[in-house]
Amino acid sequence: MSEIQTEIEETHSRSLVFHGTGKGYFKIWIVNVLLTIVTLGVYGAWAFVRSKRYLYNHTELSGSRFDYKATGGAIFVSWLCLLIYIFALEGALIGRHSLTAAAMGGLLILFLPYLLVQSIRYQMQSTTLNNVRFNFKCSGFKAWWVMLGCPLLMGLGVGLICVLIMSTCSSATLFDMQRIIITAVIAVLVGILGMGIIQGVATALGLNLLFNNLSFGKQTFSTDISFKKCITICLISISLMIPFILIVLNLVLPSYLEIASTAFLDNPDLLAEKMNSLQATMAVAYLVYLLGIIICASFLYVKMRNYYYSAVVLSGRVAFRSTLTISGFMGQVIINILITVCTLGFGYPWARIRYCHYLANNTWVDGDLDSLNLEDHEDKIATDIVSRLSRGLVPNISL
Repeated sequence: MSEIQTEIEETHSRSLVFHGTGKGYFKIWIVNVLLTIVTLGVYGAWAFVRSKRYLYNHTELSGSRFDYKATGGAIFVSWLCLLIYIFALEGALIGRHSLTAAAMGGLLILFLPYLLVQSIRYQMQSTTLNNVRFNFKCSGFKAWWVMLGCPLLMGLGVGLICVLIMSTCSSATLFDMQRIIITAVIAVLVGILGMGIIQGVATALGLNLLFNNLSFGKQTFSTDISFKKCITICLISISLMIPFILIVLNLVLPSYLEIASTAFLDNPDLLAEKMNSLQATMAVAYLVYLLGIIICASFLYVKMRNYYYSAVVLSGRVAFRSTLTISGFMGQVIINILITVCTLGFGYPWARIRYCHYLANNTWVDGDLDSLNLEDHEDKIATDIVSRLSRGLVPNISL
């Protein structure tokens, strides 16, 4: 925590308060599900808006509640246009119209970051607290570099390094199998390390882009996200997954080898027995892999959220803190999964409400918001065709 944030914390501190209930959210959720099914998915946009509005309206900060003023119609039009574009691109690929498909794909890559920026801006301007709207302004070129250019360039670099490493074995023979295996392991490790670095850099770039272009009314947010910190968190997160992958391989590979050797014995009964044993082993392996995913994702989310909350300041006078713990977050995830699965999905509203309470109780605002000149900005929601088409591309921004 910086010196500025320490001084702010000593002034005033309070957490978010969430007032939603499982019963109240269930009424919203069940109607959304039924209407979405009856309308063959058409009502999905309105269902999303109703759910998000309920969650925002029941989240309070210092006596004021958030509000979400996006409309289902705006989200639906955007989703429909995106769906038509995807079908058209798929049609061009199936019909082998290579030039058309390449042109459509190129346009998507070229303009997607700009569309995402416009979508984020719409979502922010549709979110209010005490009748003061949020806002987001960013140039399309900067967004393209952060979202596509830099990650793509780094990915190509890592891929090239891995290819060069493997090319050292191009003249190897079967008698050099040990050399081939060692080289392949090195290439894989370099690839994993490279993915962690790319993820860390992309995360730091994205967070800096978001918060340094975000405002609340006429007050601006600022941050200086450390690339080193983000890369470290991502690398540790990836490394946590390695033991689980090794356990899964240790469980599965011997079974596959046994089946491969049994296949040559012309013994159908023994082969069937081995196959049944493999199914049980695969079930255990999936559970181990799922546990690894939960631990890895929990570590990444908690550490990253706690870090970037501590690095963000509003107008130099209001800071933020996230006090999530890895064990607490994992408990939320596992229990909520069990609630949803054991109730065949009907317990999802209660699981979602539990999660919202947990996040709110561990999200803190340090500093006196009333000391700021909280006036709404004068920017209107854009109504040009491009802005309208982009509104639903980023329907949910979870910080």
